[in-house]
Amino acid sequence: MTGSGTDRSRGRKRDSDATRAALLTAARDLFGRHGYEAVTLKDIGERAGVDASLIARYFGNKAAVYRSAVAEDSREVGAPAETLDLGAFTAYALHRADRRGAPGPLVQALLSRSSAQEVRASAADEMRTRLISPLANRLAAEGADDPAGRAEVLISCLIGVIALRSSNLFDGLSAMSPEAIGAILEAAVQAHAEQAPHGTFGDDTGGAEGRPTSPQDETTSSSP
Repeated sequence: MTGSGTDRSRGRKRDSDATRAALLTAARDLFGRHGYEAVTLKDIGERAGVDASLIARYFGNKAAVYRSAVAEDSREVGAPAETLDLGAFTAYALHRADRRGAPGPLVQALLSRSSAQEVRASAADEMRTRLISPLANRLAAEGADDPAGRAEVLISCLIGVIALRSSNLFDGLSAMSPEAIGAILEAAVQAHAEQAPHGTFGDDTGGAEGRPTSPQDETTSSSP
């Protein structure tokens, strides 16, 4: 009797794990293709082949299943690195988007202004942890001025590239290989790292208040 009860319990757990995994796979695919707002719990249940009411049992609500989908999606990338090779990561991310035929749930949530605030905040936190902070660490180590701000600009470029390349709106971008795009973004990182800090009053990097010298400045300074 005890053995039979244990077997039944194990069988139920296997079924439960399989159901949860099916829902999570369906959510990752649907959120990644259509965004947070366009996907309903019914859509996820139908794609997974299970009753949508089970989502409440395994995840709680739509925002919770989204966060789980992003976390699962991120686990495939691996643990956050201390520093980031943006060129290599760009190539990896674009190949991944090409395989799935969509930007993915994280990019969709970041770009959609209609996504729930908690969803966008969760996506932004994930982006900071996995990409912005490691890139800022690298830029800081290489002596760049304002490494956090520069990292945010560069990662924003990456997000835009992933989204627009998946849309096929620009022929040149769609035709370019992930490695070639990665090389362009990596060159931008190196340019930021090599750029000296902004000039200050009295040095030779710019005019008053640290701004670059303009042709008008030169004309003014040379006039009697």
